[in-house]
Amino acid sequence: MAAFRLQMATQAGEKVAHDEGFTSLPIKPLIIAKRKDLHVEKKPPGMKGVSGALIFLEPKPLLIYSSEHQNIGFENFSIAHELGHYCLPSHPEQIMQNGGQHFSKAGFSEGARSIELEADHFAAGLLMPDFLVCKLIEGVEVGLEGIRELAGAAEVSITAAAIRVAQCASFPICIIVSEGTTVRYAFCSESFKRLGENIYLPKGCRLPSSSITARFNAVASNVAASRQVTGECRLRDWFDTDRNPALDEQVVGLGSYGFTLTVLSSDNLAVDFDPDEDDEDAALRESWALKFARGR
Repeated sequence: MAAFRLQMATQAGEKVAHDEGFTSLPIKPLIIAKRKDLHVEKKPPGMKGVSGALIFLEPKPLLIYSSEHQNIGFENFSIAHELGHYCLPSHPEQIMQNGGQHFSKAGFSEGARSIELEADHFAAGLLMPDFLVCKLIEGVEVGLEGIRELAGAAEVSITAAAIRVAQCASFPICIIVSEGTTVRYAFCSESFKRLGENIYLPKGCRLPSSSITARFNAVASNVAASRQVTGECRLRDWFDTDRNPALDEQVVGLGSYGFTLTVLSSDNLAVDFDPDEDDEDAALRESWALKFARGR
């Protein structure tokens, strides 16, 4: 049920983007918020530790977003997240039951309660609708450069773009966000999961000590300076699995956030896809594109 609700939240974000007339990237969440008659303000300096807020006031609700990082991607996601709380079924009612005020913390809400996860998925769908993402990544390089291209086109952070690519891509790709020696969270495309058995990295597990990522994280300045390295690894370096194809391991520091993004992929990876499953995925994307075109 939880996975279904997150999928529905993503699709709700996609529908709002379409209904507001956005048929190409970038989607402008600030424009959408104002069209929905929300009063929008930047977060005041004294409001620490939050990325945004939704406060139900009269005559109109107040949406607050963070501009402290001077980062358009962070700002767009903050606004889109609060829009999720405003647009998703039951969210306004839950907020009203808690005094009419809701404050969101910065960063991807892995492990957070469902209302935050749903708002994150709404924001991802709003800013990066599936059919637009699929159209863009079909013609770009597999891996970090393709992720960077999506981040630039959608005006989102590289981390948000990486997660969305892993959710939408037909090609095998896995993205991992780590801090020090620990995996914070990971997302694999469905085709990456089919590379072998046990393709799963639980939150909080340790990075493989011999990995390029672990060596990169051992030097704090690599992360702070947003340095990037690329090398080769094997599937079994990361997963306890039955197959062992070669992969590119691309690593980039995320600067002041203190995290590292790792992308596992390969242009030359031979995968035994299930044609029926691929047809189902293509049909689903086509059906959503038709719904958007018809305004449904």
